[in-house]
Amino acid sequence: MTEDLAKKLNTAGAFDTPWLKEELSNWNVIAEQKKADFMEHMYKCSGRTSGLYTGLWQEFCLREAGPAMRDRFFEMMEAVRLYEQGLLEPVS
Repeated sequence: MTEDLAKKLNTAGAFDTPWLKEELSNWNVIAEQKKADFMEHMYKCSGRTSGLYTGLWQEFCLREAGPAMRDRFFEMMEAVRLYEQGLLEPVS
């Protein structure tokens, strides 16, 4: 958070609490926006229209990330096997 934004929050009355100051001092606006953007992407890909975001991450992990990482694991294991047999050159 920028110093300018912190000063504005300090004058906002209800936002002037020690707990909130601590929380916002470590706030990364870009990272939080990326989280929100990805959550919206997951929602759109899920086909939902109810406005319910509950369970999106679990659904994504089971349907997209899990299978992709499982496949990647076996690709990596095959690369290790080929390297150990001398059939794959090391990457520098």
